[in-house]
Amino acid sequence: MSQQIVAFTGLSGVGKTTFLRHLAEHIPFQHLTGGSLIAAARDARPDERDAMRHADLDENQRLLIDGFALARDTAARLVIMDGHVVIDSSAGLQELPADVFRALGIAKMVHLEDEPARISTNRSNDASRRRPTHDLETLSQHQLASRAHAKSIAAALNVEFHIVTHNDIAHLAFALLKA
Repeated sequence: MSQQIVAFTGLSGVGKTTFLRHLAEHIPFQHLTGGSLIAAARDARPDERDAMRHADLDENQRLLIDGFALARDTAARLVIMDGHVVIDSSAGLQELPADVFRALGIAKMVHLEDEPARISTNRSNDASRRRPTHDLETLSQHQLASRAHAKSIAAALNVEFHIVTHNDIAHLAFALLKA
């Protein structure tokens, strides 16, 4: 059995975890989150997780790669890595290098998108997280930058690139099953 590793990306608050929870009703997969892997490696408390966006980006990505290697179930046919291609830090948007995704061995890059108003509402309504607040135009620009960078990573790695919305769960399930 060959394993397929998928990078599932999008802005913070777009609903990646919610989408993947619904996708799990259609197909089996191992779900790993970048933030959780980095937090575990840093031994960070849950309330410290969002502050990691201000930590050294290169160190966080090294921890992500190491944590992924340890947490990945080699017996799983499909592993979905839930994370970001851009980090909204105090220095502005920082792009993750394609080499991070190369090291994870991804076979597909999927980018989840939603209306900026919904992303803003999701961020506001999630009391468990401290996410950056932006106006709708900035969120729209960030989403476009995230999409463009996800697409460029997919091109650099020569892997499939898909853009999905919350209406595309069954479509993505089919695309992942046929691989």
